[in-house]
Amino acid sequence: MPAPDIAVTYLGSGSEGNCALLEFGSVRFLLDAGLSARRIKTHLAERGLAPDDLAGIILTHDHHDHVRGLTTLLKKHAIPVLAPEQTRRALLHQGLEVPSHIPLAVGREHEREGVRLWPFRVSHDAVDPIGLRLTWLGRTVTIATDFGQVTPAMQEHLGGTDLLCLESNHDPHLLQTCGYPDWLKRRIRSPRGHFSNHGVLPLVQQLTRPLSHLVLIHLSQEANHPDLVRRLIEPALGRGVLRHCRLTIAAQDQPTPRLSLPLAAPPRRRAPRCRFIQYRFDFAADPAHEEGHPCGSRS
Repeated sequence: MPAPDIAVTYLGSGSEGNCALLEFGSVRFLLDAGLSARRIKTHLAERGLAPDDLAGIILTHDHHDHVRGLTTLLKKHAIPVLAPEQTRRALLHQGLEVPSHIPLAVGREHEREGVRLWPFRVSHDAVDPIGLRLTWLGRTVTIATDFGQVTPAMQEHLGGTDLLCLESNHDPHLLQTCGYPDWLKRRIRSPRGHFSNHGVLPLVQQLTRPLSHLVLIHLSQEANHPDLVRRLIEPALGRGVLRHCRLTIAAQDQPTPRLSLPLAAPPRRRAPRCRFIQYRFDFAADPAHEEGHPCGSRS
């Protein structure tokens, strides 16, 4: 049996839909459900899983590209949904009912089947958008998607992570010249829009703990290209916090590999200290050494 680990697999990520499988040993979550329910089930089945194996679906926010398959999944499977209360209400306003809701509150630690979750607020034009920091057995995964600017609170939660999933939505030049309408370009560039490629490396280089994995997510199909992202990030690999880092760029139509994070080695137990007690023997007073005793020595 393989050793338990933490693993992240992005089943799809981009403007059309976002969904990831998060594994903490035998505890598994979906992060968002922005792909069709059929596609989500297919991806799970390819990994020997079913929706009923999930400990929950965690929602970052209520936009369609993050909740597209939610209704169909919940109609057939009693999966708890972990999301802020305002997100649940926004979904209800859209006609999406959440029968089993576990509320997440920014600034509070939550626990689900041994996995600790810290939601943190991000700057996006949704009702109550969040990023997430998840910790299990000494290892941490942090996800920050759909944000237009980095806030101090967000930057604080990015520190000390082992596997970071970070939005790299658009190239500024491609965004300017692509066929999007002007209002959409303004929205994407706004502080409550989406993060550009050019912001990723400066943000990551401010971290103090080396990363094991950097996963870049939510690339725009019209205003970005994986090659542009690689040109910016790959020259920095092998140095600083990226010196032992594996770079993965999530795609819309192709799942990433299963990105495994071995568990932190348990601390070695120190061997008990041996205590030596010094004894003083006074043979002169020992009758065994008196002359004539059967065990005594003869002089």
